[in-house]
Amino acid sequence: MSETKELIRISDMSISEVTEAELEAGLRAVIVQRKDAVESIYRSMMDADEAWFKYSNEDYEPIEETAKKDRAILNKAEKNIKEKFSELKKAYEKPLETLEANIKDICTEVKNRSGVVDQSVKSYEEKQKYQKRIEIESYFNSKDFSLVPLNKIFNYKWLNKTCKMFEVKKEIDDTISMIYGNIKILENTGEYATAAKAFYLDTLDIGAAMRNVDTLKENAEKLAKEKIEREEREIREQVAANKKEENRERIREEKLEKFKAEQGQFYESLGIDYEAPVEEKPEIIEYTCRFRGTEKQLRELREYMTKNNIAYEKLS
Repeated sequence: MSETKELIRISDMSISEVTEAELEAGLRAVIVQRKDAVESIYRSMMDADEAWFKYSNEDYEPIEETAKKDRAILNKAEKNIKEKFSELKKAYEKPLETLEANIKDICTEVKNRSGVVDQSVKSYEEKQKYQKRIEIESYFNSKDFSLVPLNKIFNYKWLNKTCKMFEVKKEIDDTISMIYGNIKILENTGEYATAAKAFYLDTLDIGAAMRNVDTLKENAEKLAKEKIEREEREIREQVAANKKEENRERIREEKLEKFKAEQGQFYESLGIDYEAPVEEKPEIIEYTCRFRGTEKQLRELREYMTKNNIAYEKLS
């Protein structure tokens, strides 16, 4: 069994303290303990004095090589002073590391407690939203409205504490009224009313629904035009095919007549009387055809068939 961690009060946690006297004593201790660093700084200061002092004399004329060495000494002195001071500062600030760690622990505990409180706030808010959601659903169900479910019109801002319930009810009433009104508008779109209303209930966008009606009308007009053009094209193609067949039949008949004539001439050249065979009674042939054309064209066709003793039967 794991042990339960004892909960302590944040104010009971101790803070590392350093008095002013301890700070001063600490600085003295660092200087004493780092005597070599202090001496190094002092030596660099003397080196710097020695390198630059002669330049304070207006009569001094520097030599280039000497001046370069003096400049290097000064730069080295500056660098050494900074480095040694950094060592002293680091040694002096070391006691502050304990205080810093101590403060970090305290901040961690405060943050942990904040997380507990934050979770409590979120839990309370979620509970309030859940209860408000139930109240909203109850009101929506009381409207006896079934064209679309609540989720279709639900606005999550309704769950916010700043949104009062009377505002939510008004928005629901207005939305239901708007849907009824838009459905009534779409019922006046004629044969496209059913499709338009179904589209609207899916999108709840009256503008898109009206544009969809326009699209349906345009497509219907295109299809009607395409049907007329297709039927006219099929008639032209069928007429052209009939002409080809009629031409083939006429050519066959012309060849047969020519053959008979040539046969008679052949027998006559031999001095043989030739009698063309007596044509038998024409065979009655029956075709089942479907004619397509205007009312005037079909009436003239029937008249032609009657005039030429061609029997026909109108099936429809």
